[in-house]
Order: sequence, then structure tokens, then C-alpha cells
Amino acid sequence: MLLVLKKIILKVISTLIRHFLIGILFISIPRLVFAQSDSATKHSGKPKIYLVGAVHSMHFNPGFHYSVNDLLEQVIQLKPNVVCGEITPEAFEKDMEGYYPVEAAFLAEMATKHKYSFIPADWRIDASTQALAASIFPKDIENRQSDIDSSYLDGINKFNGASLYDFIHAPESVGLMDSLFEKVVGSNPVSEIAMGSWHERNRRIVENSLKYLNDSSVVVFVFGAAHVPQIKRQLEALGFHAEIPKRLFIPSDNLKISQQVINRWKKNLSQLTRIRDQTINNSYDNYQKVISSNRIAELTKTLELVKQ
Repeated sequence: MLLVLKKIILKVISTLIRHFLIGILFISIPRLVFAQSDSATKHSGKPKIYLVGAVHSMHFNPGFHYSVNDLLEQVIQLKPNVVCGEITPEAFEKDMEGYYPVEAAFLAEMATKHKYSFIPADWRIDASTQALAASIFPKDIENRQSDIDSSYLDGINKFNGASLYDFIHAPESVGLMDSLFEKVVGSNPVSEIAMGSWHERNRRIVENSLKYLNDSSVVVFVFGAAHVPQIKRQLEALGFHAEIPKRLFIPSDNLKISQQVINRWKKNLSQLTRIRDQTINNSYDNYQKVISSNRIAELTKTLELVKQ
């Protein structure tokens, strides 16, 4: 009897959580539609827009021939006056900057030297809501996601071309990532939120960049490779054409990093450590994000690699 009652209670709780998460997702839909239709009317002068995928920690694996310096060279060759990167505006140059991919801070630090403006354009859902959705992640979605992830990673590991850049920007790879989020993760509101409200995140990325587009001639978005098809779709919904450029660099496998970038990474690591240890005032959401991620370990490893 107690076992049956327990199952009934768990089922009721699970149902309530699902309705709560679905409510969060659908509340944002009217705003999404309104924001797109409203913003689209404000942009007539169209800049040249390029989408460049990053591979985060894999930039430091020489076997992939796509180092952070190769990434920078690709950006430079596109001659942008604006680079939109994977840091939220509220974290940029503040305590949580190190929570975001190291190449974003790297590109920000190199902006003055290479005469482009770096725009922190990312957006993140709060940690508690995402964790709640992850706790009831649909099993069928998880299995389908795992199959696509395995296929993508298998392709990376077997790729023997000149640079991993060529693989992640190939139409087949871009299409695979697109199908993951359009047909699998995005097909269920719970999995969508568990993956960081993927569609809303990419919509916000574009929204955070819009005000810089009219005054720019060339804009480059540099985000994780999985973002490329969705950012492209969000831009095109507003009437902007976005191009995925061919590789413009010869792989150098050069991991030599300027001291100013290293100092910035060290500062970011120190701040994340203090947030984790709760020795500085910060939000509970930031604390949750830091302790539930591998950012401190990843940044520590990055700093060790660039010393060699």
C-alpha cells in the first residue's frame, strides 16, 4: 500500500514539475514572436555576417589543428569591425567571465590589437530551472540525443583532414547539430529547458547583437559549433543573411598566448575559485553555475597547457 502511494505521489510531483516548466517556456513565446517582428522592421542596412564555430577545450588539442590562434586568424581574415562572442553582457569583465569559454575572453582581449569591437552577446537560463528540467529529462529524448552525439564525436575522432574547422563547418556536420536541437531536444519542452532553453538562448544571442548590426559592415559571431545553425536561423528570421565561411587560415598548432591574455585567464580563475569558496559576494545562481560545472578544472588545465 505504501509503495503504491509513493508511486502516485511521485507521478503527481513529476506532472506538476512538467507543467511548471512548460509554463516557463510558453510564457516566453509571445515575447519571442513580438521581438522578432518588431526588430525586423528596424534593420534596413545589412552588414556582412559570418558564423564561426568554436570547439572550446578542443582548441588546445594539437591533433585537431584548430588552436585558439587559428581561430583568431580566421576571425582576422574576415576583417570584422564587430565580433560577437560567448559571454553574457552581465559577466563580461566581471567575476563570472571565467565561467564562459576561454576563447571568448581571448578574442575580447585581442580586440584592440586587431581593431574590432568585441560584443558579449550570450544569454543563460538560471541554474535552478535548468537543473529541475534535467532531473526529469525524457528518456527517449536522451537516447536519441546520445545517438547523435556519438555520431558527431565519432566523426571528429575519425577526421583526418587539415583542420577540425573543416569538419565542424561542413554542411553534414552543421545539419547534424541542427537536427539534434530542431528534431530531438527542441521537440520536447522539458529537454529544451534542460539544454539551457536552447532556442531562447540563441534568440537572445541575436537580440543582444542587433543594436550593433546597423552600424557595422562586417560582423563575426564566434560561438560553440552547435550554435551555428540556430544563430543562422534566428538571423534569417529577421532578414539578415549569415554565411558560414570556408577556412581562411593555415593550421599552425601554435599555442603561444600573450601574457595579457594569460593574466586575464588567471584573474578569471581566481574569481571563479572565490565564488566557489564563497569568499566574495555573489548571487546564488552564479554559485550554482560554478559548482555544477567543470569550468575551474578546465581553466586550470588551459593555463597549464599554455605554460608548456
